[in-house]
Amino acid sequence: MLARLVEDVPRGAGWIFEPKLDGIRALAYVEGGKVALFSRNHLPLGAAYPELVDALATAVQGDAVLDGEIVAIDPRSGLSSFQLLQRRSQLRNAALARGSGVAVKFYLFDCLFSRGTDLVRRPLIERKAVLRQVVRYGRAVVFTPYRERGGGAMLREACARASEGILAKRADSPYVSLRSGDWLKIKCVHQQEFVIGGFTPPQGARVRLGALLVGYYDDGALRYAGKVGTGYDRATLEMLHKRLAPLRRERTPFAPDGLPRGPVTWVAPRLVAEIGFSEWTSAGMLRHPRFLGLREDKAASEVNREG
Repeated sequence: MLARLVEDVPRGAGWIFEPKLDGIRALAYVEGGKVALFSRNHLPLGAAYPELVDALATAVQGDAVLDGEIVAIDPRSGLSSFQLLQRRSQLRNAALARGSGVAVKFYLFDCLFSRGTDLVRRPLIERKAVLRQVVRYGRAVVFTPYRERGGGAMLREACARASEGILAKRADSPYVSLRSGDWLKIKCVHQQEFVIGGFTPPQGARVRLGALLVGYYDDGALRYAGKVGTGYDRATLEMLHKRLAPLRRERTPFAPDGLPRGPVTWVAPRLVAEIGFSEWTSAGMLRHPRFLGLREDKAASEVNREG
């Protein structure tokens, strides 16, 4: 079951709120003391996270199917870090995984099956009660905390900590194998101005352009910060193409480090866009960037990295 991305916390009764963790979604199948971990696209994960397999084998009471998020906690911030988890997620050798130096936890938030009973049609709040009972929690296997009210305050707290955001789920929702409006995700989004230095060609049904290439000035050089491929409707794409077409140039305006491969139309770095994003990566790229609009009140030469 997948959550639908929305911008606002839902109002009214009947919702529960969980922290949104920045990790890898996983299902755990426990049968006869044996554990199998699979990703959301059905890839086996046991060799990458052998300590979680070991912990689940002793923590889960009886046969069960459990849903959760595998995360690595950044010791500096205390927050889940997808980048840190990358050191583990590419490994398929249990010995290398154990020696990676990256500790992981499995945050459980749902129970689909327990002790011979199929729970997918039961309300979420009942499934969580079962989940709390059938697992002995510890350092590696964690029960995901939740609230039954105060979603707005929870989101503000998450964003103040620079966390990923929150999830809102209907307390009475069954478990369905699709992206559902009964589960919502609300992200903490940072935003600032960036200079547009190029754009990629459109693909599929999109018109005029595919993604904007944006950056910021650092010591006089325009540093590339990533592609922005979301946040557009057709009218916005038409407007951007009209504004960018007269600015075309043959050479990139960006400093050469880290530029993307593939076809790009370069433009003179004059237009400034407001971009929302979840975080900066360690490589200096934007994560989950989204176009919010053009800024007419700031010169391109004034745009610097803010965070």
